[in-house]
Amino acid sequence: MGGPRPGAVHPAAPAAGPESDSVQGDEQGGAVLCGDSPNPRDPAVYHELEEAAAARAGDAGCFWTWAAEPCSTWPAQAADRYSGPWNNPTANTVHDPSTPYTNAQAMAKELANARLLTNNGYGHTVLFNPTSCIQAHESRYLVDGTLPPPGTVCEADTSPFSLSKPHGGVAAGGGGMAGTVS
Repeated sequence: MGGPRPGAVHPAAPAAGPESDSVQGDEQGGAVLCGDSPNPRDPAVYHELEEAAAARAGDAGCFWTWAAEPCSTWPAQAADRYSGPWNNPTANTVHDPSTPYTNAQAMAKELANARLLTNNGYGHTVLFNPTSCIQAHESRYLVDGTLPPPGTVCEADTSPFSLSKPHGGVAAGGGGMAGTVS
């Protein structure tokens, strides 16, 4: 039982190229994670990193520590890997179960000249929960470098949960047979 560990790298995977349509799965994610990010080259340090990550972000910290562990032996780095400056504006969703908002606030304090654009919405990132407010600020930044004012909070355009109207049974406060038995 079990299966591959998240982020595991499988050396026997075929390389993408003219003779293959694509490479998908763990290998693709591993290539991006390991090629684009700085990771310790000594596998032994990941136990200590797990402790620090767990103290900071709970289970999500533990997960990402071990997801990156195979990178300790990854054979390559991306030629255009981002290595700073770490003072770019940031954005985060308030009710994100994967990346706690408090971590975004802490990161914004650590980065020089950072501006935290807050989405008072739900879910993991605005990519899956777009808002016109966030999109407008992103566009202004990408077109002419204009940052949102400090403390800007954008509201979600729609609720992720529809409001249902009770129509009998448990939803209306009765039992499962409400309205069917006289």
